Amino acid sequence: MGIINLENKDYVLLSLDAAFSDDDVQCICLCLNIHRGKYWRDPTRGSRLYTLQRAKDLSRNVLLAKQYAEEALEHLVPSRFESIVVNATQSVKSRVDLLIDVIRLSGEKQTIPYFVAVGG
Repeated sequence: MGIINLENKDYVLLSLDAAFSDDDVQCICLCLNIHRGKYWRDPTRGSRLYTLQRAKDLSRNVLLAKQYAEEALEHLVPSRFESIVVNATQSVKSRVDLLIDVIRLSGEKQTIPYFVAVGG
């Protein structure tokens, strides 16, 4: 089984047979990591979270990170998920923490922690 370590955004590979079993978490992380306009199939996909890496560490970046994440994930509702709610906080300097609450079409709920580096 493969899981994503959300602290360093890398795979923790436990078994090659079930490496990609948690498709929903991978789908959300992929949508947030692709730069908007760089996806070969659809230039409207992806997020603008990468722009915050070079921005100054200001309080408005919490709101921007929330809006950018919602924008990147909006195409997944209602085709893949029933609803996606993004909450953003900043508890550490130069980092915005996102809590993404996902409700699958089957009714299962999951919270995905994700962070965005702010300021270079």
